[in-house]
Amino acid sequence: MNPSRIATLGPLALALSLAAPGSAIAGSTPSHGVSFPVPKGSQPIEITLGPDGNLWYTIQNSSRIGRITPGGDSTTFRTPEFSTPSDIVAGPDGNLWFTEGSTGKIGRITTDGAITEFMFSFFGVSSGITVGPDGNIWFTDVDGNQIWRFDLSSGVFDRFDVPTPNAFPMDITTGTDGNLWFVEQAASKIARMTVEGEITELDEPVELPSHITTGPDGNIWFTEAFSQRIGKITPGDQFTFYPTYLHTLGKITPGFGQTLLFTSFGDNKVAEITTEGVITSSRAIPGSEPTGITRGPGYSVWFLGFDSNRVYRYLR
Repeated sequence: MNPSRIATLGPLALALSLAAPGSAIAGSTPSHGVSFPVPKGSQPIEITLGPDGNLWYTIQNSSRIGRITPGGDSTTFRTPEFSTPSDIVAGPDGNLWFTEGSTGKIGRITTDGAITEFMFSFFGVSSGITVGPDGNIWFTDVDGNQIWRFDLSSGVFDRFDVPTPNAFPMDITTGTDGNLWFVEQAASKIARMTVEGEITELDEPVELPSHITTGPDGNIWFTEAFSQRIGKITPGDQFTFYPTYLHTLGKITPGFGQTLLFTSFGDNKVAEITTEGVITSSRAIPGSEPTGITRGPGYSVWFLGFDSNRVYRYLR
């Protein structure tokens, strides 16, 4: 285990005590930011940069997908049927693809806001989603204990069973090794999967892994929900853990240069970790409970306040 080096208020220096909608975030460095409201009680959960240069996010409690321009103009689009949108990713077809929770469906939304839903199961709970190394859409099914592939050319779904029963496969990413990687939250495992469907569960013990991504260094990075650690896996399956004082870690995603961004739901903070393990956190953003986070155009970072029902933007 390698201890991390922790710095506060470095390149992420933010005061982040927001007042009115769209108000500036005061800070002790040139970094600054603003926030934008979404409908009260919406619970925004995940966000990504779209192919149109806008930010697209899921609104879990209102059956909607949101689009916000870099300037802060926001529009929401309702799914045809009731759903609880969860993860979202930019697809290779110029559209956005998202999971719909317990509906047994995934959805596609064009940059004009037209939504099409695709059913894969009557009882499935879709959670994490990614574009696979084969150019198709891959997603996790928490309740079915399966990984699914949606072939974009044929419109056919294929399913693959997770070896460990009731593993709770939650988040998924595509690695630089040509495989897919996903977390088994209830089983406390990390798994690797080929595009042919062969799944290998790694032996290294982890603790309630939450989210997973591929870092700028080509390694796999993941957060553990409650153990205050971030994990790294090399192509040779070597694990390194970086402790952090932050609580209830959530989304992790590539940042700028040799860094990754992540959220701390429990501490109302967002943070950055370098590929060498140096962690820099923001000051607390009271009442925000941040969830999704992503890079935006230029050097902007965007994240969601699950409890505050706001979209935040700051300049790194």
